[in-house]
Amino acid sequence: MDRINAYGAPRGDVAQQPYAGAIDQTSPFSPAGRFGRLSYIAWGLLVSVLAQIVEFAAGGTALLHPKLDAAGDLLPPDLSPMALGVIAAVALVALMIGILFMIRRLHDLDGSGWWALLALIPLVNVFFFLFLLLKAGTPGPNRYGPQRETPGWEKVVGGIGVALLVIALIGILAAVLMPTLIGHPPVAS
Repeated sequence: MDRINAYGAPRGDVAQQPYAGAIDQTSPFSPAGRFGRLSYIAWGLLVSVLAQIVEFAAGGTALLHPKLDAAGDLLPPDLSPMALGVIAAVALVALMIGILFMIRRLHDLDGSGWWALLALIPLVNVFFFLFLLLKAGTPGPNRYGPQRETPGWEKVVGGIGVALLVIALIGILAAVLMPTLIGHPPVAS
C-alpha cells in the first residue's frame, strides 16, 4: 500500500494529463508554462535591451536640454523628475517580467515558482542564476505543462546571449586577475 504524504506536492501520472504529447503555446509573459534555457536567455536579453534603450532615451533628455547658471556658464546635466519616473517605471516593469521568466524557467525544471525568492538572497542569487542557466529542463511534459518548443529566433538570440555572458565573465576574470598577472598589487585608497 502506498502512503500518501499530505504535505507533499500533488503527483500524478503525466501520461494521463490532457497535455500529454502537446506543445506549450502559452504567452511568454504568462507565469504559466515553461521556458527552456535558450528561451530564458533570449527573452531576458530582449527585455533588458529594450528596457536599456528606453532608459537611455529618457536619461538622454537631460543632455538635450542644457542649463545655464546666472553668469551664463553651463551647469552639469541633471535628470528631470519626469525622466527619473520613466526610468524607474521601466526598471520596475523589466523586473516584473524577469520574475515571470524566472518562474517559467523553474517550471521547466519541475520546480515551484516560489524558488524565485532565492534571487533576493545575496551570494545565493549568483549560484541560483547559474543553476537556472546551466540545468537542463525536464524532457517531455511535467506537472507544469508540456515542453515548450524553442523557435529558431530564440535559439539565435539565446546563442548571442550566451556569447555575451561568456565575454562578460572573461572580462570580469581579467579585471580581477590583471593586477596579479602584471605584477602590480591593487592600489589601496
